[in-house]
Amino acid sequence: MRELTLLETGYLAAGLLLSLVLPLLMSLRGPQDPAARRSCMRIVWTGQTLLALAGLTVLASAALAPYAAGFAFASYVGCVGLLFRQFQAARAT
Repeated sequence: MRELTLLETGYLAAGLLLSLVLPLLMSLRGPQDPAARRSCMRIVWTGQTLLALAGLTVLASAALAPYAAGFAFASYVGCVGLLFRQFQAARAT
């Protein structure tokens, strides 16, 4: 395994902090209906998987690390947006 720079370590730390937000949102604001909850959990797991893939990319390649961090942030924003949309749809019904 190669040695990480301070910037790459920062990318990993930011990804770790972002990976905590999706499950916390689900536990604090998630719907109680089992069908809606299952749909929201799929979004959470998709976001977690995308963040993990970005973290593995940061570990594997120094050249791709900034792009992986950008991808992680974009996928996080997308999953949070989808999750809030699912929360609103579940509350509307």
